Amino acid sequence: MAEAVVTVMLGNLNSLIQKRFGLVWGLNKEMEKLSSILSTICAVLEDAEERQLRERAIKNWLQKLKDVAGELDDILDECLMEASLLEYKRQSSRSTQKVRASFFSCFNPKNTPFRFRIAKRMQDVSDRLDAIANERMKFHLREVVQGRHLQVIDKRQTGSIVDEKHVYGREEDKDKIVEFLVDNSRSSKDLSVYPIVGMGGMGKTTLAQLVYNDERVRRHFEIKIWVCVSEDFDVKRLIKAIIESASGNACDALDMDPLQKRLQKMLERKKFLIVLDDVWNEDQEQWEGLRNVVACGLNGSSIVVTTRLKKVALIMGTIPMHQLSVLSEDDCWSLFNQRAFGNESEERPNLAKIGKESVKKCKGIHWLQRL
Repeated sequence: MAEAVVTVMLGNLNSLIQKRFGLVWGLNKEMEKLSSILSTICAVLEDAEERQLRERAIKNWLQKLKDVAGELDDILDECLMEASLLEYKRQSSRSTQKVRASFFSCFNPKNTPFRFRIAKRMQDVSDRLDAIANERMKFHLREVVQGRHLQVIDKRQTGSIVDEKHVYGREEDKDKIVEFLVDNSRSSKDLSVYPIVGMGGMGKTTLAQLVYNDERVRRHFEIKIWVCVSEDFDVKRLIKAIIESASGNACDALDMDPLQKRLQKMLERKKFLIVLDDVWNEDQEQWEGLRNVVACGLNGSSIVVTTRLKKVALIMGTIPMHQLSVLSEDDCWSLFNQRAFGNESEERPNLAKIGKESVKKCKGIHWLQRL
């Protein structure tokens, strides 16, 4: 359990570093130090979790780690929210000059409180984690480094089910995509790939869920398949996931060739829809390896891809990408109102006023309504 938690945080932290947010905020040294400490700790967690059942001292050590990890998780959540706002400013700016100005606007003195506050908290957590990392030495824990792949685990695994009563402002987007998917069979002989693109928290997954569950789509496609991809674009894993989603049964571990043949047997001479949610892969060869396997259905078969990255959309898409726009302020308020007050905001006017001010700060970013 501790290993999974630390791995998630390490992935989020490294993502912020790779996207240069650490440099933008002036926190790169702090972030890199935290990443180094977490990597050191992570290398011994497999052994620690096995031995904690027999050794109380190790169990207590893991508990201390979890306590500090919870504080670091809060810090990273705040950083991810700030990063989402910066991404929004970059994408909404029209000129290069505005992009640069908005991206580096965090150096404005008005924004220094965020940097100082986060830096102080990071330093405190870093010192405590460093002490925990040093304490590991007395347990003589076995390090697992060579030959082991530290997989980044996404906090959020998605599925196809959606509560449409709690969705606002995406009807036009849904209709546009559904109409394309349904009409596509009349004009396209090849497998179509429809990319939905937008920054984190814009509601890409929710939109894909709405499309997937639309009655017109239910009637049109013989097979519907939903797969959450995230950062691990492993073709064999995805083929197994597609088979499991289509059949409703677990897929036995098989070699690649029988897996490919089994999937093609399920899809051939059928009109299917596959949703690949949260794709990050920019390797065209990997994508072609998957596409070549699934390109065996009837005319009009389609794939819907959701991604934050335009490069992914350009690699995978066969039609122009669907760029998701921010929600209107009214739709944002409806969403926030429902989640925060259960649509009873009129009974709490003071809280409603605060909520509306919060909605303005979110600037239409769907993910921030959950905070």
